Amino acid sequence: MNDRDLGRRIAYWRRRRGLTQAVFADRLGRSKSWVTKVESGMRSAGRLSMLDLICEVLRVDMSALIGEDPVRRAESCLEDAEVARIQSALERYPLTSPVGSPVDTAALRRRVEHAWAAFEFADYDVVSLVLPGIIEEAQHGHAAWDDDGSALLLIEVYQLASSTLRKLGEHSLAWLAGDRGMTLARQRGDAIVVAATGFRIANALLSIGRARQAQALNISLAETLQSELRDEADRALYGHVLLQAAIAAATAGDQVGVRDLVAEAEDAARVVSPGSNHHRLAFDSTNVLLHRVGALLALGEGGRAIEIAATIDADSMRMLRKERRAALLVDVARAYGQVGDRDRAVRALLEAETTASREVRCRPVAQATIADLLRRSRNAPPLELARLAERSGVRV
Repeated sequence: MNDRDLGRRIAYWRRRRGLTQAVFADRLGRSKSWVTKVESGMRSAGRLSMLDLICEVLRVDMSALIGEDPVRRAESCLEDAEVARIQSALERYPLTSPVGSPVDTAALRRRVEHAWAAFEFADYDVVSLVLPGIIEEAQHGHAAWDDDGSALLLIEVYQLASSTLRKLGEHSLAWLAGDRGMTLARQRGDAIVVAATGFRIANALLSIGRARQAQALNISLAETLQSELRDEADRALYGHVLLQAAIAAATAGDQVGVRDLVAEAEDAARVVSPGSNHHRLAFDSTNVLLHRVGALLALGEGGRAIEIAATIDADSMRMLRKERRAALLVDVARAYGQVGDRDRAVRALLEAETTASREVRCRPVAQATIADLLRRSRNAPPLELARLAERSGVRV
């Protein structure tokens, strides 16, 4: 990131915190002129020690300030060779099924079910290993049968691929998988399938910094769904899309949009059974609270995020699938990081690791949180944090 872009981000977060340049400068121990030059890009604030101090004053994660995730490591849950295989599978457009190799649809369905189960347990390395094969087989199956059943199965495989790739930081491939699914879904003309695929494209857009575009796409999908709500499953999808729009709105700094979208999602959750997993989205009233925590984090309101997370009772936590439970704990750790409580942040990360280790060791957002805590610990990180960083392969 160049000095001009960094300066704009610093100015953005300073204004969000209601600080004048003079007050901000005083808390940094610098002059107002220095802050003015940094925010205009005329002077660099890129030294790590200064960035740490700026993050402390502004109460933001380092990753939020500089807009970067840790680079994926070769030994991580998604290796370069696996990325290449998944990309190769997504780039294929088979028009016919291989001669003499009929697709066993029932067996493929079982493999897809197994992959979804692995995703819900945060076994991302398992999912990434099987993705290339089931993508290719589902593509060949659709080429051979060209019916609704084969199309829906292939769309579902693309949805799984998009969600997994986004989790693991492969945002461009996540967008490609979502786009291929969306093309098929639109051909079918089914608003439910379009929305279930489209929000994943919006999430990929959000991951590459296109928050306004992601918000607009999700709102458009929700509006299209409104006339198609036939049952509880449809309302669960509608509520989930609203929550994705709220996260995008929070990332764009739209507090009013967040409030309205979350309120509408809460209304949808009132008619959805607790613990349900329609469309594999686990949408219910507890899920609304999880997304409120995420939205508050994106708005930089770590203290309020901690308060909302604390309202989720133990029974509701137990009903959450492992991936969601661990993801919430990572968000709680990020919230504690925002308010400067390193020890509670580390405890939340350790609990997340115990719940679903790969949610911590595989996801860039968790690794960024660990790296941020290490930076703020200067040269003396607590032993538990140092060991967690070593297990997760995080170095700063």
